[in-house]
Amino acid sequence: MSLKDIYSEVKKRKMEALDKKDVVEAVEKHGKILAISGRYEKPKKVIDHMYASVKNVIKEKEIMKENLSQYDVVLIGCPGSDIPHAAYPKVKEFVTNGGWLITTDWAIQSIIENIFPGYIRWNRAKTADAVVPCQIIQPNHPFLEGVISEIQQSKWQKQTAKNTKRNEFRWWLETRSFPIQIINYEAVRVLINSWEIQNKWGESPVLVEFDYGKMGGRIIHMISHTHLQKGGAKGKYASALIMTNILDEKVSQKMGISKAQTAGYVSNWETPQTQQQIYQTPRTNQQNTYITPTSGGSGLTGTSQIIELDASNSDNFSYTSKCVYCGYDFTEHTGKIFICQECKAPYHESCINMQINEGICKNCSRILLW
Repeated sequence: MSLKDIYSEVKKRKMEALDKKDVVEAVEKHGKILAISGRYEKPKKVIDHMYASVKNVIKEKEIMKENLSQYDVVLIGCPGSDIPHAAYPKVKEFVTNGGWLITTDWAIQSIIENIFPGYIRWNRAKTADAVVPCQIIQPNHPFLEGVISEIQQSKWQKQTAKNTKRNEFRWWLETRSFPIQIINYEAVRVLINSWEIQNKWGESPVLVEFDYGKMGGRIIHMISHTHLQKGGAKGKYASALIMTNILDEKVSQKMGISKAQTAGYVSNWETPQTQQQIYQTPRTNQQNTYITPTSGGSGLTGTSQIIELDASNSDNFSYTSKCVYCGYDFTEHTGKIFICQECKAPYHESCINMQINEGICKNCSRILLW
């Protein structure tokens, strides 16, 4: 399928199956997006097919002539290094005043590290040319609305690589893509991970976002590019959903459109409540399970130590057990594994770093302590 066909399908599904007709129509009338091309990012390939009232694509140096405040979302494509330094205050002001900024790949160094330091950075590794499976960490996030249920349609499953799970899609990394390292775990939200990126190049995030300023500004960054030529139809469809969801959410906030997510948004996904049930019921020592102690009335006032698990010397651990944070198992995970000492719920290393920001164990709600 062409990108034009994929974006057309996204719009059709949102209006007919995902209960977002009012949002789509609002974006068509009021949504405004500016994309700044980079040497390696060609956003015109996707921006032209998005539904919006204004869809402008310019070259890097033309940013000096633009009034950024008229746009809802600005995309700065990889590498971003040709953006004039004189435009940096302009970009910062746009986000500080409530604008949303999307950056891709090498722009993590040229734009994010220079203009918005202290949140994320390039870990100084460089990927190979590869297509990697991705895991959705926060399926209920507005940017990921509909992704899980949509990519599990039979039409996309038929076009998926055999080693890709039903609730995964594949993302293309160009040669020398820049892995994303989280600096501020309290502020940055990781929406999509790839354990393969972590195993090979040290960091797992694929798509992250964080708030900036006090007026609703937000920064969204993704590894690689928006057009994902080698990501396969399923990956391109997921990317198109995400790109349009970002503009949907911004315009919805601006226009005061509010509605609950439809059930279809998280179908066949293990929600946090389902994940917790795995560990709440006391069990005997069986494969793939833990012995879960009773709460003892601790409730929210109790504490629990975070313990690094030596899986090779643990009789009670199986790599097919599921992380209580993200719902994925440990079969392809080569990093450290941590558990809550009290309830024995396991976490991937990146997941415990995100859960610790909430202060409590996702399973037993005890206060987590290092």
